[in-house]
Amino acid sequence: MTLSYGERRREAALRHAMRRQILSGVEMVDEVEARRLLALASTDLAWSSSLQERIIRFRIAGKWSFPAFQFDSSNRRLYPGLVKIVAASRAAGWSEFRLLNWMMCPHLDFDGVPADALRDQDEEVLEAFLRDSEPDCHG
Repeated sequence: MTLSYGERRREAALRHAMRRQILSGVEMVDEVEARRLLALASTDLAWSSSLQERIIRFRIAGKWSFPAFQFDSSNRRLYPGLVKIVAASRAAGWSEFRLLNWMMCPHLDFDGVPADALRDQDEEVLEAFLRDSEPDCHG
């Protein structure tokens, strides 16, 4: 079934509103702050290569923004469990919005949202993500 122009516009508007709602509930940092949190120099080439494959980021008003929960500021790194979660979400075909939504929704395995549990339970968050991202099999 092919959608009409009006139906496609309505769906696009709904997607845009949903994305805006997801992003509105998340503390974000800009690129300068992200570099500071990771102790990267402004000329560090690692920023433009492998790091971008391991980090969650969104283009907002023409600039990159990064959810603050992914940074372990005391150790100047990304949480190791989060790096594994990002890789698994990409392998499962999840968008960054879907992953962010999962990270920010209350989860039965934690006292709150998975994003908050990364600090102390990053392996448990990874295990929960792997269970939740597994495709449903109906037999």
